Amino acid sequence: MLEIDKSKVDFLVTENMVVEVEKLMSKDFPMIDGFVKTMVERKIERVYFVACGSPLCACQTAKLLFQKYSDISAEAFSGFDFLDQTPAKLDSKTLVVGVSHYGKTEEVANSIILAKNAGAMTIGITRDPANTLLSEAAEFVIGYGAECIWEIHLLATYYIACKYINSIKENTEVTKILEDMKKLPKVLAELVVSAEEKSKELGIRASQWPFIYTVAAGPLLPLAYKEGIITMLEFTWTHGSMINAAEFRHGPLEVVEKGVPYVFMLGTDESRKTTERAINFVKQLTDDYIVFDYADLNCDLHPMLAPMVLFVPLEYFYYYLAIAKDHNPDDRRYYGGLMKY
Repeated sequence: MLEIDKSKVDFLVTENMVVEVEKLMSKDFPMIDGFVKTMVERKIERVYFVACGSPLCACQTAKLLFQKYSDISAEAFSGFDFLDQTPAKLDSKTLVVGVSHYGKTEEVANSIILAKNAGAMTIGITRDPANTLLSEAAEFVIGYGAECIWEIHLLATYYIACKYINSIKENTEVTKILEDMKKLPKVLAELVVSAEEKSKELGIRASQWPFIYTVAAGPLLPLAYKEGIITMLEFTWTHGSMINAAEFRHGPLEVVEKGVPYVFMLGTDESRKTTERAINFVKQLTDDYIVFDYADLNCDLHPMLAPMVLFVPLEYFYYYLAIAKDHNPDDRRYYGGLMKY
């Protein structure tokens, strides 16, 4: 296993996670309340999120809140998809939210410019409140000044969604999500301490697998893509693919056999039974599987907060998977390299 000072690894964001979450809630939530008031005044009817990579996965999770708890139309686009396949409905009753950590993803900033030129309300969610492509392009900016982007992007987009849904028509489930969000710092702080050792053990075990299929459903599906594609390929250099548990029996089950490994992410929402069905099938044929179960964490939070909570044991898991393969997750071959993409 690679000998490394984990405090100096940018990939691992658990050290400052709780402080950054608390700061976002105290500093930026009141600002978002003002943005939501403007949304109400402008009678926003549809919300488009535009992002890439991990930020896109956060946006895909937040859009589920609109789809599940309101009549407000919502969609999440990768930047180039928004530019190449621009929605026909893009007007003054549309909100377009662009998310980019460094604020320099050109296709996200250009999407915000396109939306603003069409008369849409625009919000940029980015680390720096000024002097970036995104912060200069957007009408309103959330400059969060943090590094734990998964938690921060989820919290910011969730808060926009929940507050606007309730401003139009209060929903008891959405109100519960907002109330439980206040408990997150304490839950995350406890997990940062308690989750590491088990995740380390599982990460070392998984490091022996040459590839991994990652399976989830419902609100955990975007997190499964983030971890099973983005994290595994970019940060651990492990081959793999993400599978929607709802589609598991429509093709993927044909390759289940001994020696084919799986990581399952299991929530407590209505999709739990769908993922359990896939787990139960795999268990009949191989022992090479790991289940990250939201219920095992006993945090008593709303099912839609599972992506924020499960992130902690998963962060440790993929960190230890990488270093058990003698790979520093901060190392890159092509990002910022000589080869042009």
